[in-house]
Amino acid sequence: MAEKNSLTREQYLESIRQLSAAANDLASRYSMNQLTWQPDGGERWSILECLDHLAISTEGYLDAMGAAIGDARPGSGKAAVFHVAGLPSAWFTQSLEPPPRTKIRAPGKIRPRPTLNPEGILPQFQKAMDRVSALVASSSGKDLNSIRFRNPFIPLLRFTVASGFLIIAAHGRRHLWQAEQVAKEPDFP
Repeated sequence: MAEKNSLTREQYLESIRQLSAAANDLASRYSMNQLTWQPDGGERWSILECLDHLAISTEGYLDAMGAAIGDARPGSGKAAVFHVAGLPSAWFTQSLEPPPRTKIRAPGKIRPRPTLNPEGILPQFQKAMDRVSALVASSSGKDLNSIRFRNPFIPLLRFTVASGFLIIAAHGRRHLWQAEQVAKEPDFP
């Protein structure tokens, strides 16, 4: 999937549907043993850990964005198109697009969780994607290009909600790409 710095609501929702479909397709191709296998002797994330990371980080973004949307007054309808606003947002969004050019270490609170229930990770990811779609739908009438929220993982950064949505999609593309690379490892079971 290509970089997306400006999308209509419908285009954005389609990109989220594509992420969900790609995750389902990926998970359906492999056994649980393959989905939980970690490259480099456990030093890198498994396919399911990539999805878990996405679920956790997306939920954190949605909590912060939802609060900002809830506090905002109805806008003038300018939010029919989501734009990446400003240089920090554009740089951050671009840095997340696959293939990664720079390794970015995930903050501790969004690293994959140790789990005894790997079967629950894909449903959690899908629930997060459904929540993205629901928040987009419920924010109709608000200018998401002007409502700002504090990044829940890097509090010094503030983004527009529209940028936040675009960041979620770019981040999803990055880690689905990463998950695909796990299956290409020479030792992949």
